[in-house]
Amino acid sequence: MFETIYTILTRLATSGDADWSVDGNAFRVDLNDFDGFDDDWSEIDREYEDPDMVEALMEVLDQANDSDGDFYETFFFDDCTLKLGYTSYDI
Repeated sequence: MFETIYTILTRLATSGDADWSVDGNAFRVDLNDFDGFDDDWSEIDREYEDPDMVEALMEVLDQANDSDGDFYETFFFDDCTLKLGYTSYDI
């Protein structure tokens, strides 16, 4: 699963839809779903440039052996882990 996730994340980074890093076999991913504030200081949602790849990532995460966490969720696979967050969490 490591290679599949790596391939998806590389494409998501190219489109600007994700920022990610990997340390050994542990991925840390932030999906870029926040695009700033409007004149009333309301949040502006960011549309994904490559929604099909975001969906592909979600389908991979559905195949995880287990997951843990409510806000930032960690997904466990046989050969790696992935901790998922969203840029809107950092507001």
